[in-house]
Amino acid sequence: MRPTHGEIIAYSDYLAQTAQARVDPVAWKWAEIETALSAWPGNPQGTLALGGASERGAVAPGLSLVIQALAPGETTASHRHSFWHLYIVRSGRAAFSLGASSEQRPAGEGDVVFVPAWCPHAIGNPDAGTGLILLRLQNLPQHAALGSLVREDGGVTRHIYAEPPSAGQRQALAATPA
Repeated sequence: MRPTHGEIIAYSDYLAQTAQARVDPVAWKWAEIETALSAWPGNPQGTLALGGASERGAVAPGLSLVIQALAPGETTASHRHSFWHLYIVRSGRAAFSLGASSEQRPAGEGDVVFVPAWCPHAIGNPDAGTGLILLRLQNLPQHAALGSLVREDGGVTRHIYAEPPSAGQRQALAATPA
């Protein structure tokens, strides 16, 4: 990353540039979510994200809602990160492995589990015959916007950034009519 020369702007211009668009109400139909889950098998951690708010990848400013599906007997790898999760078990049974001690916490349909930032966690589906569906509310978009999105998998910590656009991509974007 190389430093660039900053700009000085009038406060009234600053306020105009940082004003956020009003967020519109959004609705998602569970039948459509189920269809999408079955249409895209093999997603990482069996996940789909809901979109539609004014902020890309968010259901509300700074928040995303992800639908996670685990097949019978499937378990995610233990990991931790800079954002929190609020899990709601939609259907099936879950076994949450939480904290440094990997304490197992069972959860069933309708149960809610909060996983704070930096808490090691993994989720398993202990049922041999039924899939597990979780709703996962998280503040990942907030951390992405702040540049503080960090994840640790298998003892390897990485700061997650999108690659900045190349000079050619910036020129193409600038030439695109609004």
